[in-house]
Amino acid sequence: MAVGKNNICHCGLSGKDYGNCCGRYHTGVKDTEKSPLEVLMTRYSAFCEGKADYLLKTWHKDFRPDISAKKFSREIKNGGKWLKLQVLGVWLNEDRTRAMIKYELTFRDAGGVCRSICISSFVYEDGKWFYTDEVDSADNNQLPGELDSKDSVLRELAAIGIKA
Repeated sequence: MAVGKNNICHCGLSGKDYGNCCGRYHTGVKDTEKSPLEVLMTRYSAFCEGKADYLLKTWHKDFRPDISAKKFSREIKNGGKWLKLQVLGVWLNEDRTRAMIKYELTFRDAGGVCRSICISSFVYEDGKWFYTDEVDSADNNQLPGELDSKDSVLRELAAIGIKA
């Protein structure tokens, strides 16, 4: 799979090239210990790069589907092309062990270019953040206000050393 435009990492959050951004996580040089935002951005780039092993590794064991990396890789390749990630808000509980991130995905599939607003949940366990699942956003009144806060995104970018 090709790296993003001008070799900028697919996540689009750091402005760095893939090898100095999400690629460092995919090769095991860095881990997701600082922020759930690391998991979101690196999983997005892993989808772009077809890195099924990494996606399964960062999926919490209690939520991970029972699928081989090889089969999952085929599903990713047949699922369309990821075009853009825009993080809209981040919520963490007080002791930073649970989190939700709201984001917009832009992708292209057989039907054309699509945009989707998603909310993912994350858990901190054994010194790392893991993706768990998608949050049902049908009742937006029950969701934390930070999910619509650009400041919450800037705080988490700073936590992982990215200046926005």
